Amino acid sequence: MTWRRSSPDAALPLLEPAHRALAEGRIEAAVALLADAAAASSSGSDRALCQLHLASAASLHGGEGMDRGLQALRAAAGADPSVVRWPLYRALHWEFRAAQGAAAHQGRRGGSDVDAADDPLAAYHAASALWRSGATRSTLRRLEAIPADAVPEHLRWRRWSLLGHVHADAASWTEAAEAFERSFAEAPLPERETERIHLAGAWLERGDPGRAQRLLRAGDLDPVDRADRSWALQLRGRAELELGNPGRALRILQTAERIAPDADHRYGALQAIAQALQSLGRPGDAADRLQDALADAGETDRAYALHERAVALLDAGRPEDATAALDEALLDPDYPHRAEATADLADAHLRTGDLVHAAGTARHALDLGATGPACLVLGTVALEYYDMDEAAAWFEQAASASPPGDPVWVAAQQSLADVFAQRGSAWAQRLLTHARLALEHTEPASEWTASLERYVQQARHDLGGRDRQVN
Repeated sequence: MTWRRSSPDAALPLLEPAHRALAEGRIEAAVALLADAAAASSSGSDRALCQLHLASAASLHGGEGMDRGLQALRAAAGADPSVVRWPLYRALHWEFRAAQGAAAHQGRRGGSDVDAADDPLAAYHAASALWRSGATRSTLRRLEAIPADAVPEHLRWRRWSLLGHVHADAASWTEAAEAFERSFAEAPLPERETERIHLAGAWLERGDPGRAQRLLRAGDLDPVDRADRSWALQLRGRAELELGNPGRALRILQTAERIAPDADHRYGALQAIAQALQSLGRPGDAADRLQDALADAGETDRAYALHERAVALLDAGRPEDATAALDEALLDPDYPHRAEATADLADAHLRTGDLVHAAGTARHALDLGATGPACLVLGTVALEYYDMDEAAAWFEQAASASPPGDPVWVAAQQSLADVFAQRGSAWAQRLLTHARLALEHTEPASEWTASLERYVQQARHDLGGRDRQVN
């Protein structure tokens, strides 16, 4: 089948002023110019082409431009019925359908069916349709097949931005940052602040909160919309949190929540606020904010929020409430952290004194793969029954399953020191080894610190004032 080209080199001269406006970031002006061009066109095919370019321009307004874009598509088909076979029409149709929430398989099939090899503008919109439908790999292939200088000038930076989003969806943060660097550098002034926010987010996810913080502080957030302002403040707050400034992070995140325009932004802000409160030693307040976040959590986020709330409740000394939250989280059969949630449920049972349920739940968590925390609970249960050999074995398994410095590893070392302190002077060397390892990673203000220091003194006394191996 022969397709009608609709790329700029085949466009009418009347399109050129609109394309210049688009290159300057003046989308509304371009839409008005294209509407005038369509009205001035003498043939149906020319009017259809102008309306297609109008729909393309309107699509750049996101959800706000959907109605105008769909109206332009209908006008294009009315002016020339054959337009429905043009690649640009088909690409735009599927992009709008995906934005309207069409079934993912429909958008993927429709975007893939567009033969846009000779039309970079259509190829870009086909890629956008695929991305909106969740076809990350197909979007990446389509975008990488379009030479950066082949698309119209106003889409060159947008191609980089879309590449950044595709890489972000795949958690390829280095590639996402590189793409957003290009879109930020090339975008016109009206669009630069939004691209700055995307770039800062990529650097934060890549593990460079300092760079993200500097980027956001250098920007001027006033021109961006409320959603972007809230998202930028969330990123700033998270960066401050990772840089060890939870008090400053909390103030920034509270502002992000206050201006959040919708449930998605509010949920993200509340979740980050809870993390800041945890860092400030206020787990009860963190649990309360996560309870607030549940009202805004999407279906796929609910189990995460319940699990995080349960951890805060455990830290706040409210194991009964934590048990209820974990029971609800585990109702989700697709929750990817079921093993960890089951181990936390075992810990909650342990803290309520229900040793039987604690042991049974911990063994289930062990079967699911949560080796470290499950073994920690099983060791504590054995210690409660004064079975020192079994307790030591479980704690040693917990330590070996966890990286040094990890909270489970530290707790296992602390517990092993406790076990060997109770077993007498014959175990002094083991006591000294585990007490010293635990002290290296225990905060000075911890209630464990005094006991561990006493264990070290006790072991050295039993060893005659020096370290030696005991056969």
